[in-house]
This record gives sequence, structure tokens and C-alpha cells, in this order.
Amino acid sequence: HLLKVCRGLRVAMLRAAGAALLVMAVGSQLGSVSEAFVLSAGTVSHRSASLKASSAIRLREGFCHGATSTRGRATRATFAQSVQGTLVQSSERAKTLPWKESVAGAEHRLLYMPFLEWQLDFMKKHFPDLKDLPFEEHLSKQTSTKKPAVIESWQYETKEFRKIRLTYIDAGQNAQVFNSVWYPRHSYDAPVFGIDFLAFGKKKVLAILDLQPLTQDPAYLENYIDPLIPLRNKYEDLCGRMSSKFYDETRFFSKQLLFGRFDNDEPVMSSLFPAFQEYMEYYVKMIRGLTPDDSKDFTSHVAELQRQYDQYSAEKDPAVGLFSTYWGEEWAEDFTYNFLFSEAVPQPKPAEPKAE
Repeated sequence: HLLKVCRGLRVAMLRAAGAALLVMAVGSQLGSVSEAFVLSAGTVSHRSASLKASSAIRLREGFCHGATSTRGRATRATFAQSVQGTLVQSSERAKTLPWKESVAGAEHRLLYMPFLEWQLDFMKKHFPDLKDLPFEEHLSKQTSTKKPAVIESWQYETKEFRKIRLTYIDAGQNAQVFNSVWYPRHSYDAPVFGIDFLAFGKKKVLAILDLQPLTQDPAYLENYIDPLIPLRNKYEDLCGRMSSKFYDETRFFSKQLLFGRFDNDEPVMSSLFPAFQEYMEYYVKMIRGLTPDDSKDFTSHVAELQRQYDQYSAEKDPAVGLFSTYWGEEWAEDFTYNFLFSEAVPQPKPAEPKAE
């Protein structure tokens, strides 16, 4: 019945006005929130939308499909089919790396830029088949209009990995963030490789590095996680424990993760950098020592485990709040569900109580 009403409304709108006219107040490059108006048959319906090409597409495509169709897999497929020339390649943009100066000024250090640069060089060296995994342009780079801050991301794939993504946030002394996640192809049930390095001023430096298990099955952990014990023990200052406020160690984290919390940035290069290099080298060597299983049952099972990983991460990752602070809530949600954790689906928000 709802579809019939929507179709009837659409026909009526076309007959009355000939076509719907979408007028958007154009603002900054960033996608700050502005007002969008649909003008039709002498009436104005008003809604909030971000200043991106995808906003108009989503408004048009999702008009008669309900709120959930504006996010998640259906939207990504519709977007890719509807918009041509808006997907970007990472390799071209990577040629501008490393950044030479912070967006907040030359006096601010790009703390994790050596990690980003080294990882990209490592990937080029170890993966002759490395190629771009295109994604939406507005998700690739944004500059904040609220405070000096920029976020840029890159994404690739190889024979062994269906997705390797990297993100760097530079907000001067207020925030330096490097994040990367490696997803093996579904023919491997190996852990996801997660990297999350953050600094909020010189006295609050956090580092998380882990081979994130897809299951807590003892045999799985013995096979994939226990061999990390000697490697982890080399880095005593990275053997801390995470707060359970944001991370549940009984889900997608291992007991051999590296975690460090520092009140200065000296350990970043002296301890974290070599640990980062060793863990990545170990991880790639481990994956290449596995025999892929392309059977339907196996790949379907792994796909579901990785989907659960994305869903859990999208809902629990505290960085989403950081994205909202600098780039707005709508862009933050778009970035989280259409780039970072693209197998996740936003959960319906509780309905607002009706006024009596």
C-alpha cells in the first residue's frame, strides 16, 4: 500500500510540476550540513542534507523506500550505478605523500606520517598485484570548516586481501591519527589486521595493534594468535590492557594485541614503529603460508564472520565521535558505513515519542 501511495504521489508531482526541482544551498567543499528543499506543485518540503553529490542521489532514490535504504549495501549499489565519474583511485592521490606540513601549521608534527609512508612502500614492494579499490570521492578527503583539520583515505586490494584501507587525520596538536585495516579474502579465515594509532596533544598518545580474531574458538586462537607471544613479549611498553568501555576483549580482540598509552610521543618511533613493522611482516608471511579454501560453505562462513566484525566495529568504534566533531554527524555516518566498515548496516534509531 505504501509503494502505491508513493507511486501515486510521484505521478501527481510529475503531472503538477513536470519535474521535481531540488535546490540545495551550496556551501564549503567539506560537506557541512545545509538546508535542502524539494519544490513541487507550489509546496516546499524541508529536510537537512549534507553538501555532497550523493545527498541528491540518495534523496531521489530513497524517496519511496524508507529510511534504511539511504544507507548500507543497497545504497552503495544504487550510488555506484547512478553516479559516474565520482569514484576515486588511491594510487594517484598517494603520489602527494608524505605530507610536508600540518594543516594547522608547520610547528605541528605529523606524528604518524612515517607509518603511512612505510606501509604504502611495504605494500608496493610485497604485492606486485596491488591495485586500487575505488570508492566515493567525497569519502576520500575532507577538510574541516570548524577547526584546522583534514582527513584522507586510501584503499587497495590484492590476490590475498579483498580490502586494505588506510586513513590519516591531521588536526595539528589536537589530533594525529593513523588507522588501517586489512581484510583477507573470504577463502582465508585468518584474523583481520587492525591498526589504530592516536595522539591528542603530546601527553595523550594511544596505540592499538592487533591480529583481530574472527572467533574466540580455542583451536582458532591456538593456530593464529598464540604464535604472536614471542613477538609481543619483545615490546614490554606495548603490553598494556585496553579499557573495556569501548572494546570487548571477548569478541574481536586477541590477548596478544599491542596496546600502549603514553604521556609523551618518544615511544612512537622508538617502540611502536618497529613493532608495527614486525607485526605487518609477520601477518603477510602468515597469510601467504595458508592454503585458500574457495568452497562455497567456507567462503560464506568467513564472509559472515567479517560482516559481524564490521557491524561490531561500526557500533563500538569511539572514533566516530571524532569524525562528527570535525566533519558533521551525517558525513561521519556515511564514512563509517560506506568506507570504514562497509559490510555493516546502521541500526534503526529509536522513534521519537509522539507529542500528546
